[in-house]
Amino acid sequence: MALSVTSICNMALARIGANRLTSYDDDTSVEAIHCRLHYEQTRDSLLQSHWWRFAVKRAELSEDESSPDFGWDYQFVLPADYLSCIGLYDTVSSYSLEGSLLLTNDGSADLVYIAQVTDVTTFSPMFVEVLVLQLALKLVMPLSQDKVLRRELQEEYAMTMARAKTNNKAEMETIGREDLYLWNDARLITTYAS
Repeated sequence: MALSVTSICNMALARIGANRLTSYDDDTSVEAIHCRLHYEQTRDSLLQSHWWRFAVKRAELSEDESSPDFGWDYQFVLPADYLSCIGLYDTVSSYSLEGSLLLTNDGSADLVYIAQVTDVTTFSPMFVEVLVLQLALKLVMPLSQDKVLRRELQEEYAMTMARAKTNNKAEMETIGREDLYLWNDARLITTYAS
């Protein structure tokens, strides 16, 4: 089965024992109405909550036509699909995020960020698993009103999210062999730091 918004919603509905959807856009299904109410916000909130590898993007930001009133020299327009900042590439300068702008004293800004990803076929399997559980948590009370199931889903969500973050972080934090310090380098680092 190909992954789709409907299939993700159906996985969440199956977790709470609710009826399956034939279509995400079905206006006659109570389940579809609730899924449409929660899906996009839940997806974006989950994307924003962690640096998911599949959602990392880079952009050379365009300078805004006006300059900040005070405190910063330049302001740049954030990408339309921007959700959260990982950082500026190749700079040590400070910056501030305000509304849809990034303010800095640098004349250019190359941003690494988490994007709003809507194509479900690019989601990682762990992200899908966490998204299904988070969506099920939002659907359990309006559709089944089962407090015990809700508590079980909360516990499973916490464990699955922790596992997903650990897995994703391990894949993102790589260091090249040349960047690794050898035990003998510690003596030199201490000497230079003194």
